[in-house]
Amino acid sequence: MVPSPLAVFGAAMAAICAVIFLVSARYAWRASALLRADAVTTLAGADSGSLVRVEGTVERDADPLVAPFSGAECVALREQVEERRLSVPTVLPWYVTLSETTGGVSFAVNTGRDTVGVTSPTHTVALETRVVATVAPGTDPPERIARFERETEPVPTTTFWQDPPWLLAGLFDALSLGVRRYTEQRADLGDAVTVVGRVTDEGVDSLVLSDRSPTRTLVRMAGVSLAGLGVGVLAVPIVRFAVLG
Repeated sequence: MVPSPLAVFGAAMAAICAVIFLVSARYAWRASALLRADAVTTLAGADSGSLVRVEGTVERDADPLVAPFSGAECVALREQVEERRLSVPTVLPWYVTLSETTGGVSFAVNTGRDTVGVTSPTHTVALETRVVATVAPGTDPPERIARFERETEPVPTTTFWQDPPWLLAGLFDALSLGVRRYTEQRADLGDAVTVVGRVTDEGVDSLVLSDRSPTRTLVRMAGVSLAGLGVGVLAVPIVRFAVLG
């Protein structure tokens, strides 16, 4: 029996919702590590593999990263390219993410009692978002950003929102559609940070890096997780409606 188009659509939507649910559930579990971890100021006596939380200031341990938009040196980075569009479900102008990458190098955290090594790139970067540049359609971005867009395949150099049909150009301009925003979340040398991770022979294998208190970071990350979990739950009625009618 050949499945109906509605059933195929429902199954596809359910699969997408299920993936979002699983990713969000993993993110939520990682966020809970902020409270599950033991707060320490030194790794002396800490068991290998134990979950710890370290707070202090960032110190150099390896050659730093160079942020692509600002050119600033940092040890952890999350960069985003966003474009203002009419987005669902509200159909209101909003910034939609075109590209997002996270990276990092090993560094150290001075707790005031000891210097703790952070040995691997952080899985989740939850730092202050800094808007480096906002560029209107038809305007040339700064050279560093232009080079990043040329060399980064996932970032389209132009889109429908930046180059609409002439009948829509006035409306798009009034709503600032097509405007691009370039942001960075960076951990710079000397910044106060909170690192949550597991103890290894070399230091801490970082899971979460934040510049907020554990509670504030948890609230922020939990909000993102709940949105994804809510979308994932939609898979249940979609499958039931599409398959069972």
